[in-house]
Amino acid sequence: MELVEQLKKDGTDKGLCRLWQMKLRKGLGTEALVALYIKGIDFCISEDFPTLDFLRTHFKGVCEPFGVFIDEDMPTLANKADLVLNGACRGMLEYDGYSVSRIYIRHTSEIAVNVSDHAVVTIDIFDRAKLHLSVGGNDASVILNVYGTNTDIDFVDGDKPSNVIVNFNNKTTY
Repeated sequence: MELVEQLKKDGTDKGLCRLWQMKLRKGLGTEALVALYIKGIDFCISEDFPTLDFLRTHFKGVCEPFGVFIDEDMPTLANKADLVLNGACRGMLEYDGYSVSRIYIRHTSEIAVNVSDHAVVTIDIFDRAKLHLSVGGNDASVILNVYGTNTDIDFVDGDKPSNVIVNFNNKTTY
């Protein structure tokens, strides 16, 4: 079965709505599939779709240029928007200037994030992921959405800075 057809079938089995089923059409390349994944990240994370094993088998090594990482020892990335870190990713992310980003940290990933200047970053953290967060200056802003109780958050500079908003959710996913 073709990759897109398998995704459509698996998504439908997990409750993917008709509108999104229609978006999964033959001939979509990796970049288009990753864009759909990020745009529909709430469904993908809440329904574990596609599964980590499926991502490893079909997307590892080809989706990283588009912002989705799977079990990667990542180079330091700067000011990259819309990143999804699946599996056991390790690395450092830096945001400065007037950059804006959304980061989704899942599974057992462990990531250091440095935010400074006027950067605005939203981080959603799930599962048993670990985050080392450093925020420099008063103009940077971080919104941290924590799902579940097994995540590990370390404020590198000590206590939680006043320009970090932490939302603890009483559930493991969206």
